[in-house]
Amino acid sequence: MAKQMEGGTDKLLSCAKKEFLEKGFKDASLRVIAENANTSTSSIYTRFKDKAGIFNALVKSTADNFEQKFQEELDIFDKMAPMNWDKMLEYTDNLQNLLIDMIYDDFSAFKLLVYHAEGTVFSDFKLNVVEYDAAYTMKYIESIGNDAIVSKRLTPELLHILCSSYWSGIFEIAVHDMSKEDANVYIRRLKQFFSCG
Repeated sequence: MAKQMEGGTDKLLSCAKKEFLEKGFKDASLRVIAENANTSTSSIYTRFKDKAGIFNALVKSTADNFEQKFQEELDIFDKMAPMNWDKMLEYTDNLQNLLIDMIYDDFSAFKLLVYHAEGTVFSDFKLNVVEYDAAYTMKYIESIGNDAIVSKRLTPELLHILCSSYWSGIFEIAVHDMSKEDANVYIRRLKQFFSCG
Protein backbone atom coordinates (compact mmCIF):
# COMPACT_ATOMS: atom_id res chain seq x y z
CA MET A 1 0.00 0.00 0.00
CA ALA A 2 1.36 3.44 -0.96
CA LYS A 3 2.23 5.75 1.90
CA GLN A 4 0.10 8.91 2.00
CA MET A 5 2.10 12.10 1.66
CA GLU A 6 2.04 14.32 4.76
CA GLY A 7 -0.22 17.32 4.21
CA GLY A 8 -1.76 15.62 1.18
CA THR A 9 -5.27 15.59 2.59
CA ASP A 10 -5.17 19.32 3.39
CA LYS A 11 -3.86 20.06 -0.11
CA LEU A 12 -6.61 17.94 -1.68
CA LEU A 13 -9.29 19.69 0.39
CA SER A 14 -7.93 23.10 -0.55
CA CYS A 15 -7.87 22.25 -4.26
CA ALA A 16 -11.31 20.62 -4.07
CA LYS A 17 -12.79 23.68 -2.36
CA LYS A 18 -11.45 25.91 -5.16
CA GLU A 19 -12.79 23.59 -7.88
CA PHE A 20 -16.24 23.27 -6.24
CA LEU A 21 -16.50 27.04 -5.70
CA GLU A 22 -15.65 27.69 -9.35
CA LYS A 23 -17.74 24.94 -10.97
CA GLY A 24 -20.20 23.57 -8.42
CA PHE A 25 -20.37 19.94 -7.38
CA LYS A 26 -21.81 18.57 -10.64
CA ASP A 27 -19.24 20.11 -12.97
CA ALA A 28 -16.21 19.81 -10.69
CA SER A 29 -13.56 17.40 -11.93
CA LEU A 30 -11.70 14.97 -9.69
CA ARG A 31 -8.95 14.87 -12.33
CA VAL A 32 -8.49 18.67 -12.07
CA ILE A 33 -8.54 18.50 -8.27
CA ALA A 34 -5.90 15.76 -8.31
CA GLU A 35 -3.72 17.64 -10.81
CA ASN A 36 -3.88 20.86 -8.80
CA ALA A 37 -2.98 18.93 -5.64
CA ASN A 38 -0.06 17.24 -7.44
CA THR A 39 -1.49 13.80 -6.82
CA SER A 40 -3.63 11.17 -8.54
CA THR A 41 -7.38 10.55 -8.59
CA SER A 42 -6.70 7.23 -6.85
CA SER A 43 -5.39 9.27 -3.92
CA ILE A 44 -8.78 11.00 -3.71
CA TYR A 45 -10.59 7.65 -3.82
CA THR A 46 -8.32 6.31 -1.09
CA ARG A 47 -8.96 9.24 1.22
CA PHE A 48 -12.55 10.22 0.40
CA LYS A 49 -14.08 7.32 -1.59
CA ASP A 50 -15.55 9.60 -4.30
CA LYS A 51 -16.41 13.18 -5.29
CA ALA A 52 -19.34 13.26 -2.84
CA GLY A 53 -16.97 12.17 -0.06
CA ILE A 54 -14.60 15.05 -0.61
CA PHE A 55 -17.53 17.52 -0.83
CA ASN A 56 -18.94 16.11 2.42
CA ALA A 57 -15.56 16.57 4.10
CA LEU A 58 -15.73 20.26 3.21
CA VAL A 59 -19.31 21.05 4.27
CA LYS A 60 -20.87 18.39 6.52
CA SER A 61 -19.88 19.83 9.90
CA THR A 62 -20.92 23.34 8.81
CA ALA A 63 -24.33 22.09 7.61
CA ASP A 64 -24.93 19.93 10.68
CA ASN A 65 -23.91 22.68 13.13
CA PHE A 66 -26.04 25.34 11.40
CA GLU A 67 -29.16 23.19 11.16
CA GLN A 68 -28.76 21.88 14.71
CA LYS A 69 -28.28 25.35 16.22
CA PHE A 70 -31.18 26.76 14.21
CA GLN A 71 -33.50 23.96 15.37
CA GLU A 72 -32.35 24.31 18.99
CA GLU A 73 -33.02 28.05 18.96
CA LEU A 74 -36.41 27.62 17.32
CA ASP A 75 -37.32 25.05 20.01
CA ILE A 76 -36.33 27.58 22.70
CA PHE A 77 -38.37 30.25 20.92
CA ASP A 78 -41.37 27.92 20.72
CA LYS A 79 -41.26 27.26 24.48
CA MET A 80 -41.20 31.03 25.13
CA ALA A 81 -44.30 31.72 23.00
CA PRO A 82 -46.59 33.48 23.17
CA MET A 83 -44.50 36.61 23.43
CA ASN A 84 -45.30 40.13 22.35
CA TRP A 85 -44.10 41.52 19.02
CA ASP A 86 -41.18 43.54 20.44
CA LYS A 87 -39.89 40.59 22.48
CA MET A 88 -40.18 38.34 19.42
CA LEU A 89 -38.21 40.81 17.29
CA GLU A 90 -35.52 41.07 19.97
CA TYR A 91 -35.21 37.28 20.17
CA THR A 92 -35.06 36.85 16.40
CA ASP A 93 -32.47 39.65 16.13
CA ASN A 94 -30.23 37.76 18.55
CA LEU A 95 -30.81 34.51 16.66
CA GLN A 96 -29.96 36.29 13.41
CA ASN A 97 -26.67 37.52 14.86
CA LEU A 98 -25.80 34.03 16.08
CA LEU A 99 -26.49 32.50 12.66
CA ILE A 100 -24.47 35.21 10.88
CA ASP A 101 -21.54 34.41 13.18
CA MET A 102 -21.87 30.76 12.21
CA ILE A 103 -21.93 31.61 8.50
CA TYR A 104 -18.74 33.63 8.79
CA ASP A 105 -17.00 30.99 10.90
CA ASP A 106 -16.54 29.02 7.66
CA PHE A 107 -17.79 31.27 4.89
CA SER A 108 -16.48 29.20 1.97
CA ALA A 109 -18.12 26.00 3.29
CA PHE A 110 -21.38 27.89 3.70
CA LYS A 111 -21.08 29.23 0.16
CA LEU A 112 -20.59 25.68 -1.10
CA LEU A 113 -23.68 24.57 0.82
CA VAL A 114 -26.07 27.21 -0.45
CA TYR A 115 -24.87 27.69 -4.03
CA HIS A 116 -22.79 24.74 -5.17
CA ALA A 117 -24.37 21.63 -3.61
CA GLU A 118 -26.74 20.57 -6.39
CA GLY A 119 -26.36 16.85 -6.92
CA THR A 120 -25.30 16.17 -3.32
CA VAL A 121 -27.13 15.14 -0.15
CA PHE A 122 -26.90 18.83 0.82
CA SER A 123 -28.94 20.11 -2.13
CA ASP A 124 -31.94 20.62 0.20
CA PHE A 125 -29.99 22.62 2.79
CA LYS A 126 -31.72 25.94 1.95
CA LEU A 127 -35.13 24.26 1.72
CA ASN A 128 -34.65 22.67 5.15
CA VAL A 129 -33.90 26.06 6.71
CA VAL A 130 -36.98 27.58 5.05
CA GLU A 131 -39.22 24.73 6.21
CA TYR A 132 -38.01 24.99 9.83
CA ASP A 133 -38.66 28.73 9.76
CA ALA A 134 -42.10 28.42 8.18
CA ALA A 135 -43.22 25.72 10.64
CA TYR A 136 -42.18 27.73 13.70
CA THR A 137 -43.57 30.98 12.29
CA MET A 138 -46.92 29.25 11.83
CA LYS A 139 -46.83 28.03 15.44
CA TYR A 140 -45.94 31.54 16.67
CA ILE A 141 -48.83 33.12 14.75
CA GLU A 142 -51.25 30.60 16.22
CA SER A 143 -49.85 31.03 19.75
CA ILE A 144 -50.47 34.77 19.81
CA GLY A 145 -54.05 34.37 18.57
CA ASN A 146 -53.48 36.17 15.29
CA ASP A 147 -56.30 35.38 12.84
CA ALA A 148 -54.16 35.60 9.67
CA ILE A 149 -54.32 31.85 9.11
CA VAL A 150 -57.99 31.37 10.02
CA SER A 151 -59.01 34.28 7.81
CA LYS A 152 -56.81 32.88 5.02
CA ARG A 153 -54.87 36.13 4.67
CA LEU A 154 -51.87 33.87 5.23
CA THR A 155 -51.84 30.43 3.65
CA PRO A 156 -49.12 27.82 4.23
CA GLU A 157 -48.01 28.38 0.63
CA LEU A 158 -47.69 32.15 1.08
CA LEU A 159 -45.82 31.70 4.36
CA HIS A 160 -43.41 29.30 2.67
CA ILE A 161 -42.84 31.78 -0.18
CA LEU A 162 -42.21 34.62 2.28
CA CYS A 163 -39.77 32.54 4.36
CA SER A 164 -38.04 31.38 1.18
CA SER A 165 -37.71 34.97 -0.04
CA TYR A 166 -36.28 36.07 3.30
CA TRP A 167 -33.70 33.28 3.50
CA SER A 168 -32.76 33.68 -0.15
CA GLY A 169 -32.05 37.31 0.71
CA ILE A 170 -29.87 36.29 3.63
CA PHE A 171 -27.97 33.76 1.54
CA GLU A 172 -27.14 36.52 -0.95
CA ILE A 173 -24.34 37.55 1.40
CA ALA A 174 -22.48 34.50 0.08
CA VAL A 175 -23.21 35.29 -3.58
CA HIS A 176 -21.83 38.80 -3.16
CA ASP A 177 -18.91 37.77 -0.94
CA MET A 178 -19.92 40.44 1.56
CA SER A 179 -17.74 41.25 4.50
CA LYS A 180 -19.34 40.41 7.83
CA GLU A 181 -19.68 44.12 8.61
CA ASP A 182 -21.52 44.79 5.32
CA ALA A 183 -23.64 41.67 5.81
CA ASN A 184 -24.82 42.87 9.23
CA VAL A 185 -25.98 46.20 7.75
CA TYR A 186 -27.64 44.49 4.80
CA ILE A 187 -29.44 41.93 6.96
CA ARG A 188 -30.70 44.58 9.39
CA ARG A 189 -32.30 46.38 6.43
CA LEU A 190 -33.68 43.14 5.00
CA LYS A 191 -35.22 42.22 8.36
CA GLN A 192 -36.70 45.71 8.71
CA PHE A 193 -38.30 45.33 5.27
CA PHE A 194 -39.80 41.92 6.09
CA SER A 195 -40.94 43.01 9.57
CA CYS A 196 -43.24 45.62 8.05
CA GLY A 197 -45.45 42.83 6.67
